[in-house]
Amino acid sequence: MTVSYNGAPKKTARRRKWRRALLAALLLFLLLLIDSNLRLVTTRVVIASPRIPPAFDGFTIVQLSDVHGAVFGKDHETLLRKIIDARPDLIAITGDLISDEEDMKAIEPLLPRLVEIAPVYYVTGNHEWDSGCIRELFALLKDAGVRVLRNEYARLERGGKTLLLAGIDDPNGPWDMLKPEAVLTHIREAEGDTPYLILLAHRNGYLERLAPYGVDLILSGHAHGGMVRLPFTEGLVGPNRELLPKRTGGVYTWQDTTLFVSRGIGNGTGFPRFLNNPELAVIVLQSAAK
Repeated sequence: MTVSYNGAPKKTARRRKWRRALLAALLLFLLLLIDSNLRLVTTRVVIASPRIPPAFDGFTIVQLSDVHGAVFGKDHETLLRKIIDARPDLIAITGDLISDEEDMKAIEPLLPRLVEIAPVYYVTGNHEWDSGCIRELFALLKDAGVRVLRNEYARLERGGKTLLLAGIDDPNGPWDMLKPEAVLTHIREAEGDTPYLILLAHRNGYLERLAPYGVDLILSGHAHGGMVRLPFTEGLVGPNRELLPKRTGGVYTWQDTTLFVSRGIGNGTGFPRFLNNPELAVIVLQSAAK
């Protein structure tokens, strides 16, 4: 009788400990989930190359990708403050700025504020073409002073030296648009092989395909960081719900070409982020000749 009597409180105490541990784990999970979706972080990346002219040493690009109408702070103030703190020479929007008409309303007040900070360049993503309001978006971008790069390029001048900034439409665009290979071939025929060439392309799968065409740096997004990230791993879920996708965030190289994939700041997947905060990317060019 004594053993039976004394064992019951011990079992009850163990159950209480397990319940507390489970409650603590659940609370930690919820806090991490909230943080992973609402706290915007800044990632600073240095891209060094002897092909970058010394005049462009320190040239800073802020990359916004996969915004999907997301708003950080009242009237985007949290996002704008982080961009201003980065002191960009150029702002690149690499697609999926919107997903639908509601997102248009969200980003409309943001665009002119961005243009006040630095020149802004934009390329389309897959969601814009599916939104049903692509023409309205193009008009909004133009009115705000954003340069839309649709299978074309711009020359960036600094200290008498030149960089080339190209942009390609997402494959969800018009069926008869130029292929990326044709765009890059045209650029090199017109400008030669000397200028350092940066390509804005929404999707993250162009590295091996376009490396032979003289592109030095590709800035992309699309993968949303793989949605769920564990320490020392790539993302776990791709934009098409595929498992263990490749190149979901960070810097990758192939031959003489570098790819940077932004984890993006919004979420158009309906699948929550975890350990994968919205990311404002700051890319700093460094001349290896310095």
